[in-house]
Amino acid sequence: MFKKIKESEAYKKLLSNLQVNAIISLGLWLLFFGIIIFFVRGIGSSSTKEEVNLNSKLYSYEYTYKNNKITIFGKAYHNKQVFTVLNNKYYYNGENVYLLNDREFQMVPNFDLGILKVTPFMINNLTDNSSFTENNGVKQYLVPLVNFINLYEIDTDVDLSAVSNYNIVIRKYYLDSELYKFEIDLTNYYRMNNLDDSGILTINLYNKNKLNDFTLEYDRMLGVR
Repeated sequence: MFKKIKESEAYKKLLSNLQVNAIISLGLWLLFFGIIIFFVRGIGSSSTKEEVNLNSKLYSYEYTYKNNKITIFGKAYHNKQVFTVLNNKYYYNGENVYLLNDREFQMVPNFDLGILKVTPFMINNLTDNSSFTENNGVKQYLVPLVNFINLYEIDTDVDLSAVSNYNIVIRKYYLDSELYKFEIDLTNYYRMNNLDDSGILTINLYNKNKLNDFTLEYDRMLGVR
């Protein structure tokens, strides 16, 4: 009897329909999960792509650095900078700092670059792959203080475990999708080091990627000495 049922056209048609439905259902589920994975990866990688693109672009720019004590004007080309502090002009060739007086150079031993070490590249390293909140063109990141110390200080005597629960706040300001300012709240870092500072550092960027390699002239003058 069962043999006859299995050989009947109705049974074969039913079996065929079940197999087709199963294949269709499987295909729909695979498509559904594929779409979910695509969007998840897209969301997770969007901020990473932004940081990679930013790192590749920000190699030439003019800037002002400002906290509650000092304002520094300068321009950077890759890892070299020329900047003015309190009417004194300096050139940093990536290794040493020189005081410029007309066309004369005087090396300044143990010059503390201080806040100038907080470059856009450093900031992007700190915020790379980090989540952020966004409001009116401002992206805000909470960055572990430990990460900042590890990049800012080559050698540190600070017990990093004691500051493991503290953060610094980094904000990136955009206008028409163009980054024009960083704001870094270093309050916890300054408190940790007992420094008298408000903790707020702003970096304004101008003429990004439009500067010529001004460092060639300075390096050439240094080589003549």
